[in-house]
Amino acid sequence: MDGKLITDVFRRFDKNRDGIISSEELLSVLSRITLQKADMSKLLKHIDTNGDGKIQYEEFVNWILRAGSGDGQDQERSSVLEAHAQAAHHKVQRVRDSQTGARRAEVFVNQLTSEKGLASLAELAEKPPKGALAVCAAAYNLLYKSSKKVDWATAKSMLVDLDQFQMRLLAFEPADIPDYVVQSYQQTLELPYFDFNRMVDTNYACACLASWVLASTCSVKESRQLAPWEEAAHRADTALDVLKPPSSQKEAEAKPTCEKVDGVVTK
Repeated sequence: MDGKLITDVFRRFDKNRDGIISSEELLSVLSRITLQKADMSKLLKHIDTNGDGKIQYEEFVNWILRAGSGDGQDQERSSVLEAHAQAAHHKVQRVRDSQTGARRAEVFVNQLTSEKGLASLAELAEKPPKGALAVCAAAYNLLYKSSKKVDWATAKSMLVDLDQFQMRLLAFEPADIPDYVVQSYQQTLELPYFDFNRMVDTNYACACLASWVLASTCSVKESRQLAPWEEAAHRADTALDVLKPPSSQKEAEAKPTCEKVDGVVTK
């Protein structure tokens, strides 16, 4: 099993970071999965091999690594990892709920891909208002993961095929955008052309695209906050899968064995 995963799980329990899991710390985590107090005491006894009432890191590692050894403790190990997985998934959801960039970006994607938005995009390509280059250049950098300086000819090329432009908007994934891309246009976001109310009367699509750039830039930064928690949840889920017996083994255990005795099938 991944050593980093074991360390992460241990730290999830070791709240005060003293290198020891006390009975109180064990209780605080396992109570989230409604494990009975008697079961917790039994679990502590299994892990605490030196009997001092606390769980040292070495004891925790040895206990985890005994998974699948047939010693009858897999259920307790699963309970600990399940608590870790639930805590990680809960954190992922909380972080997602607190993030607004992606939701705001989706609003402006819907506006840009509407009939009104597409008509305005065509007008934007032919009659760019003042500030259109700054807005379209930032959008180009995001959609093409580019950090190069964009001129109007390049920016306009993004709008030539509106079907492809829509596909890029809909397929945009903030977590895939490198930091250097955002840095390439970051300073231009201070320009007044990224103010929706200021630009909307000039060109509807340009105003929506500017707002999409702002929201997407925010979602890129938010994705950085989410990534480590998603990774922690993934590692916990992987560890739980390790503890689960193969489905074929479960089926074999559940399936009654039959044999023939003098031509008669018996169980």
